Amino acid sequence: MTDEDDSSVEEIISIREIAPRPVPRAKHPFITHVREGYEQSHTDSMRRQPGARSLPSSPHTGVNHISPRDNVVKLGQFPPIISLNVGGMVYQTRLSTLLKYSDSMLAAMFSGRHKVDQDKDGHYFLDTNGAVFGHILEYLRYGTVPPSDLSTAVYRDAEYYGLHSMVEKLQLRPEIASIIVKESHRSQFPGYQDAKHDVIRAAVANASINRIGEVLICAFRTEFKAKVQNFNPLHGCIVESAHVSIGPWETQADEEVFMKCLENDLMEDGFNVKPHEGKRKCKYYYGQTCQKFVYKLQIIFD
Repeated sequence: MTDEDDSSVEEIISIREIAPRPVPRAKHPFITHVREGYEQSHTDSMRRQPGARSLPSSPHTGVNHISPRDNVVKLGQFPPIISLNVGGMVYQTRLSTLLKYSDSMLAAMFSGRHKVDQDKDGHYFLDTNGAVFGHILEYLRYGTVPPSDLSTAVYRDAEYYGLHSMVEKLQLRPEIASIIVKESHRSQFPGYQDAKHDVIRAAVANASINRIGEVLICAFRTEFKAKVQNFNPLHGCIVESAHVSIGPWETQADEEVFMKCLENDLMEDGFNVKPHEGKRKCKYYYGQTCQKFVYKLQIIFD
């Protein structure tokens, strides 16, 4: 073989299929569905049969999966010094810095198994908050976490990039710990966020006369089931007047806990909420009393 022939031979390396490593999910509001899409694309690309077409790029990371034809990947795809365009802000760092945590998304992106989109100047493009990413780089370089007033924004992106050790450090901050506890509290009630949004919509719709949005809420931990045969289910129950309904749920938290959780959330969002009234019980009786009830909540629009 001549030198010319030798130089034309591209070095390749065979790889074996690797089962995707599960990524833990934190129970808080910043559940990052965009990262899940990236992970699913990565899993699918590793499982596809040779000869399949490449998957499309992720809209947030700009990652194009290299086709696994013949189970080979090209070596030396990235230079040792990486220029990044993160949401319009340009950073330079070593490739080894981005690969520091092997189980992170950044390490996967710049592992050589994927092609990352570049802007017109040749910078590798990441479609996330550029100012926040600076703190991500500082952690990769020095292991430092941002000031408390930036913890929430950085925590979201640390989750997104799969930097689990950074996430764990930030979870010890009071502002992050509070978010996690509140989200865990809400998670007791399936459909909580939808119910909250429905309450706001109903309040807005009902506030046109005197700017007080009255909302009737049917919240029930357990489903009421009549024990007598002649109990009429179509008796004009009070719950038929409810604007919003939520339940049942399996935890021990009762309906009062749900209502207080809802009120606190609305007030934290900036709404002027009048404390809810006690249960309005159904008055129907035939062999037994109907156990259903509603709560009245009022949101005042100043």
